[in-house]
Amino acid sequence: MTSQRDYILDIEGLADPSGGRSDTVDTTVDASKAEKGWLAVHWRCCHVYSRIYKTRDGLAYAGRCPKCGKAVRAKIAPHGTSARFFEAM
Repeated sequence: MTSQRDYILDIEGLADPSGGRSDTVDTTVDASKAEKGWLAVHWRCCHVYSRIYKTRDGLAYAGRCPKCGKAVRAKIAPHGTSARFFEAM
């Protein structure tokens, strides 16, 4: 009986079974995403963590709970805080 995989895993830089290199994955990061600010949020409503990201205008951070969709928005003040982790009710 032959074992057939129901998945294919292709990791850049690892040799593939045929002896070649697997260089098909593009690992470049979009500069706008790499520099986009984020805050970590503990969503008390569903007991989960996620990130919320800076809005396009750069005046606030906004996001939604990944489970229930509850929205949160945190304004950015001129002399704000250096904290990166917050709780949302």
